Formats: sequence, C-alpha cells, structure tokens
Amino acid sequence: MSNLYTAEFTDEAIEQLNELSDSEFKKITQAIYIFEQVGTKYKNINDLGNGLFELKPDNVRAYFKYAKNRIIIIGLIVLKKSQKAPKRFIEQAHNNIDKYFNENKELFDEK
Repeated sequence: MSNLYTAEFTDEAIEQLNELSDSEFKKITQAIYIFEQVGTKYKNINDLGNGLFELKPDNVRAYFKYAKNRIIIIGLIVLKKSQKAPKRFIEQAHNNIDKYFNENKELFDEK
C-alpha cells in the first residue's frame, strides 16, 4: 500500500516527539502512520481553521498543515490538557510551520 501523504516534521516537533513517554510516542507515531496511509478519511483529525489541523490520538496532539504534493508538515506535538486547542499552541504551530516552509522552499516549489 502506498502512502497518500508523507509527513515532514519541523525541528521543534522532532524535539517534542523525543520528549514523549514511550506510550505517547507510540500513539502519535502510529496515528501519523495511519494518516499517511488513509489520508483525510482518518477520523481523528480536527480542522482548526487558517489551514491548521490537529491529529488527536488519545491525549497526544500533533498540529499540522497540508503542503503541495500531499505532504503534511507537523509543526507542534503536545500533550492534551484541555478540550480546546489553546491559542498559544495554534500560534506556535503556525510559526514553526511557516519557518519550516521558508527554510525548505525548494521542497514546495512548483515544477
């Protein structure tokens, strides 16, 4: 089975991923893998507006945006503390992803 999407991670998301416990790490990486396989049919995704989405397996959250060529950019990974995504997480995810886009423009240029 080929992937519908490919996940890319910002440096910040990688750091946050490495700080998770083994069970939290497994939950989020498994959810990302499933999303890569099934795409937007995956049930654990919320649209947060302004092009930002939340992947939410259990108590772990990954905030991401879609990029061209079916790439998703994961900008922030956190543990859930409340029902609603805090504004600071949304802002941080946007900033991390925007920085990633700017540093990797060649990946997203139209060919």
